[in-house]
This record gives sequence, C-alpha cells and structure tokens, in this order.
Amino acid sequence: MRLTKGITGFDADHLIEQDMRMFQSMVYHLATSEQRAKVRQFIDPLHFVYMQAVVEIDGEMVTILHHRWMPYIAFAKLDEGLSFAFLSRPQLHKYFPMRKCLEATTLNTLVKKDQALHSLSAMEWKYITYFKSQTIGDVMFHAWD
Repeated sequence: MRLTKGITGFDADHLIEQDMRMFQSMVYHLATSEQRAKVRQFIDPLHFVYMQAVVEIDGEMVTILHHRWMPYIAFAKLDEGLSFAFLSRPQLHKYFPMRKCLEATTLNTLVKKDQALHSLSAMEWKYITYFKSQTIGDVMFHAWD
C-alpha cells in the first residue's frame, strides 16, 4: 500500500476531513443489521488522526477506526499495552460504502519495506522516525502528540 502525503495528519492541508456523523451512521447501520452487534462508544479525539467506535460483536469488543483525512477503515482490538492489534473482518466491509477497509496483513506491513513507493513529506518521515513507527498501521492510526 502506498502512503500519500498528509496521511500522518502533518502536511494534510490539501486533504478534506472525513465526517464523524457519516462514520457514526455507518456504524449504527452495522449494529442494526447485525443482530449480534451493539455500539458501545464513539471516540473522536480531535488531536488523533482517526475517529473510532467500540462495537461488541458476538461478545467480542472490536474497535473500528476511521482515518480522519482519508476514507480508510480498520478493525482492531485494543491490547494490554494500549496499542491496536489489527484484525481482518471482510464480512463487515459492506457496511462502509465508499471507504477502503484495510486488512490486518496490509496494516502490519513494515513501513520501510516499500519506502520508495510512499510520497510522505520529509516532516512525516521525521515523525515516523521519532515515534519509532514500524508498520503502515502505526503510521496511519497513531496518537502522536
């Protein structure tokens, strides 16, 4: 996957912010369509590069992440270290039309693997190095200060 300039939230002036209400609508549609799903919480920290919803599906808590600047969706579990363990949930992709639902294998790919493909700015690479981001998921769904 190619990371484009601004995906880190820095140098993102040319990108259009995604709508939290639209994200909420998609998550509620998932919950009403999947009888085994319940929305537990929405979190929209303005200083994060993503919005999130916590949904219980079949007794399992799943965090749905929506990138703030790009139409990307990821599914994850919050681990003990308060970081995300990305999941693949292809059965849920249909609830996020006009969004790219990313698979765990893509998000867990090392960011340096295809470094030449990425069009990140020098500032973004500086932050990736500073915060020791290792994977594409770390870069796309981070909580850098």
